Amino acid sequence: MRIGIVLLLTTLITGCEFQRQLKEMYEESPNVVTGCHIGDVRLSGLLLQERNYLTANGTQQQEMLHNAINAKDHPQSALLLSQPKSSVSDLTKSLQYYRQQGTNPSKECPGDRYLLLRHAQAKLLLQINQYSRSLRKENLELRKKIEALTQIEQEISRDREIAQ
Repeated sequence: MRIGIVLLLTTLITGCEFQRQLKEMYEESPNVVTGCHIGDVRLSGLLLQERNYLTANGTQQQEMLHNAINAKDHPQSALLLSQPKSSVSDLTKSLQYYRQQGTNPSKECPGDRYLLLRHAQAKLLLQINQYSRSLRKENLELRKKIEALTQIEQEISRDREIAQ
């Protein structure tokens, strides 16, 4: 029994030590700038394009989106398709573009981290839209049931009036 306890404690201690070493290795290892998929200049360009997209009218937005898709600019296409007012189909397309774009989540790659953040936001927007759609459907079904009950109530009231 003592041997079991000693082995268990040794395993726990070495496991914690191994996790600590991995964490230190990850945090201390310098991330080469070339490892970032979206550099600072590219991030600035993406943000500028996104701002222009948000302030553009519908025709200009469609043209900007069309240009990004034709240029096979996956980050730009994903960002433009994943705006808060986007449709479910646009959000779904944006998720495909986000998946095609490589990203490095390290703190030395803010452009990549921004794309990861927007990817997560697009997923949540899609979930919210789908949930909203299901709530509207449920609301419609409940309205139909209420109308049916109201109609039944009116028929019962008429039957009572006739019976009196």
